[in-house]
Amino acid sequence: MAGVSSHFSCIGFPVADMAVYWALARRAAAEGARLELADGSALVRWQAGGGPEIWAQVNARGEVLGATPFFATGAAHRVAVTGLGEDPDTPLEGWVDGWMEPTEDDEPYSGAFPLRVTLVDFALARPHLTPGVHRLEIAALAHEADLYADLTAYRSAPGDLYRPPAETFAATAHASVDDSPGLQEASALIAGPVARARLLVNPVTEEAYWWVQVRTRGVVLHVLADRETLGGDPHPGNVLLGSVWLVGRTV
Repeated sequence: MAGVSSHFSCIGFPVADMAVYWALARRAAAEGARLELADGSALVRWQAGGGPEIWAQVNARGEVLGATPFFATGAAHRVAVTGLGEDPDTPLEGWVDGWMEPTEDDEPYSGAFPLRVTLVDFALARPHLTPGVHRLEIAALAHEADLYADLTAYRSAPGDLYRPPAETFAATAHASVDDSPGLQEASALIAGPVARARLLVNPVTEEAYWWVQVRTRGVVLHVLADRETLGGDPHPGNVLLGSVWLVGRTV
């Protein structure tokens, strides 16, 4: 694929090394809105303006445990939640499994496709994440991506790279046969035509990044990517093939 990025650079926060990461995490914890948890720990939501957010995790002693990037799209999806789990590597964070946009509320498998989503507000939302339909705001942060001029170019492109059908969503947690589903990250392979693309600038760092709306399986996904990863400027009618991390919050 054309490029590889960090999830933070997808929303205009270049993170070249761990020192930069921890500086960003501490800034988010200091400047964001604190959301208290029962045990004295907290999630801290730092809104950079215009969509980019950093969610910091802080323990009861006030120590910053980590930070997660997010982008507020302003659009919510209906997800029929079928399971959940804690992230073993990121304190106060976890994920949900479910089906996107079910046509029947009592039948999750009526959805467009299965997916796993990391929730930045998992620690707060967990008591309410019962099986059933929930509204989630979801951002797809691209770590690899290729752009094609149109469907014809996508289908006829030379090379040995596997290209799935033009409207594909394949969640890693639901496609792997090698590992336990509980150990899989909230990533997916997506392919679909570009419906809309906007070049944005992070007001904190003044770094540019793309917000690309991609149609796949009847659903519009909000993909965020830095310019280097995309390898070109996306336009409506292009086809995007990418590997993404799905991160969301309950609404």
